[in-house]
Amino acid sequence: MNAPGPQPPQGSPKPPPQQPPPQKAEPDKPQGAESAGAPEPDKADVIGGSTADPLGEAALPGAAAAASRVYRSTVSQHGSGTLVSSGSVGTMNFYGRQTTERVLAGPLPPDQLRRLRQVFTQPADYDDHLGQLTAGRLLVLFGQPGTGRAYTALSLLDRLTDGHVSRLDPRTDLDKLDDDQISEGHGYALEPGAALPDETGLDRLCQLLGRKDAYAVLLATPEPGDVLSRSARYHRAHTPAAQTAVLEGHLALELGGAGPDYERARATALDPDVLAARGLEDLRPAEAAHFATLLARHTQGKLTHDELLGECRKFAENQAAEWFAGGGRSETPERLRDAAYRIAVAVLDGASLSAVAEAAEMLAWELAVTVDPEATPGRLLFSDGVDARLVSARAVAELGTELVGTEEVPVRTVRFGGDALAPAVLGHLWQHRHNARGPVLRWLAGLCEDTRPQVWVRAAVAAGRLCRLDLSHTVHELVQPMAQSERARRRLFAASVLDVALSSPEVGTAIRALVGSWARYGDQELRWTAGAVLGRGRATDTVRESLDLLGGIGVWEEGKLRAGAAVQVAHFAGAHPEARTLHRIRAWLSDERRPQQDLGLQSTVYLAGLPASDLWNRHEDLEDHGDWPLMLALAAVRPALAPELAGLLWTALQTPRSYEAAVETVSDWLRGSADQPWAGQLERFLPLLVHSHDDRNRLLSLIKELTEDPDQPLNEQQVRRLWGAVQGASTP
Repeated sequence: MNAPGPQPPQGSPKPPPQQPPPQKAEPDKPQGAESAGAPEPDKADVIGGSTADPLGEAALPGAAAAASRVYRSTVSQHGSGTLVSSGSVGTMNFYGRQTTERVLAGPLPPDQLRRLRQVFTQPADYDDHLGQLTAGRLLVLFGQPGTGRAYTALSLLDRLTDGHVSRLDPRTDLDKLDDDQISEGHGYALEPGAALPDETGLDRLCQLLGRKDAYAVLLATPEPGDVLSRSARYHRAHTPAAQTAVLEGHLALELGGAGPDYERARATALDPDVLAARGLEDLRPAEAAHFATLLARHTQGKLTHDELLGECRKFAENQAAEWFAGGGRSETPERLRDAAYRIAVAVLDGASLSAVAEAAEMLAWELAVTVDPEATPGRLLFSDGVDARLVSARAVAELGTELVGTEEVPVRTVRFGGDALAPAVLGHLWQHRHNARGPVLRWLAGLCEDTRPQVWVRAAVAAGRLCRLDLSHTVHELVQPMAQSERARRRLFAASVLDVALSSPEVGTAIRALVGSWARYGDQELRWTAGAVLGRGRATDTVRESLDLLGGIGVWEEGKLRAGAAVQVAHFAGAHPEARTLHRIRAWLSDERRPQQDLGLQSTVYLAGLPASDLWNRHEDLEDHGDWPLMLALAAVRPALAPELAGLLWTALQTPRSYEAAVETVSDWLRGSADQPWAGQLERFLPLLVHSHDDRNRLLSLIKELTEDPDQPLNEQQVRRLWGAVQGASTP
């Protein structure tokens, strides 16, 4: 078939524009839906082919392809079972809060000092810190909680004072500290509860320490944009010790040094199931120490494998609990901005750095006005740094791509340093911070106004994960208002939320009932939204039920939602590439009622015109056919269905009211097939459209017309191959 066929005639006049043919019988029907003498259909009855993309009003082309691509990648990335379930809320262990690094008051007990010397692992910049403290007697160590700041501080002081180490009460007012409170030759560690003294206050403290031959290390958490840790005399940034070194040091202590148990514990630490349950890529020193304890207990038979996995799953949960712990300082604008950024990363995980930063600022505003309705919060300009935000959120910036129109462009993307953090953040908020629900839901609804799929689609997926945790609240406050919107993107947002939540065994049955109710009894917008959920292929227990509901939506009020239902039938065929969907379309075409016929014709046109890349829930067999026309992709992965697919398209080509849309779709195939991987499939498919000499002549005339198109002519090789494929088709 791919051999060069007969050449089209050269030099002949251009044929007249194609005219709709007289009505012919359908392949499996003695008489057509319309008689040959039927009058030309009204414009309202014409089957269209340009409304398959409900996002067609977007300013950039390819909006549907970009949205479905983001949806597929986000759903597959997060899966369906990673959120904290409602059944586990009562037993959540806030390990992160119990083992915080906050330095307590009083001398360091001998047993803690001994353990410190046994397990402490020096960070890379330890010697620099030691030199600074030796020369200046005072060191302000900046770093995130849990990164080993306190152990580093205590170790430095132990080195210089031979074990004379004490901790100051966090409430200590450093500006009022005097000689009586400092002991000769001692070292002091302190994490101030209030702000650090200014440079003058630190100079005074340094002089006081000098008179007593003493040393002090102050612990601090840097604010985003804070430059003190880079430029001030006393300030140094703390770099955590390597995770592996900390883990091995603690394992050796727990298991009595190297040996068989030690090696088994190290092997368990690398077990894929254990790493997946942990859900964090890099453990901070405090977490590594706790992980070592769990591994040692498992090696000693004190924890079963399942219990070990359960404890490992708490790492991300505990981090989320620590991030959103209450307290007097948790409601300040700075802390609210921290919280907003972490939530934004959880929702937009994998989006561009700029999109996450902008979304975080919007959420920070919502949180601030919720805390203080009279406030008029603004934005920080130069006192908020991206790098510091990433560190405080345990996030990672990477080079990635995103679609702008139909083209990929490089961007810096941001994600959490571990798959478990995003669901842990959302789960903690929904289960333990009820008052945060209102501003977060308003913010999620606002993200739907962003036309970029990387934003609104990811927001919908996150809302779907929240829906699993509290279906009633989320549907009432967010999903139903969106589903009843007049705007297609908001309805698609609601459909995406429900489709994500459908995978939950706790709420899936209720969502299926809700979608069925909307499809049968809802208003126009609710029926449209129900159709968008049904098109994803997961909203019912059987293929038949989904097609029944889509058929009902498509013929409602004489086909008012025909286009919306038909495109979802095409999406459904991409999710379930099997004969039953095609049989149902044929049944609609064979129905004597006009709305059913129109639904079948419209479904056929969209099945032929929809790119497989636009599918929201693409069947795994179509993964390698992303740029193909869906009908050709289905014919390629299910060769047995090719004749039936061609029969549907043949019927659309024979019916006056769908002829123009069907011909335009075939024309698009012919124009776009050059150098495409589906060109060969097109050449095999075209002969299936030939049932008579009139069919052959029509296709040949169309090829010739496109060949002579002054703006976008077919190239010579295309013409030869396509002409040969049609010319060689057999006819009865």
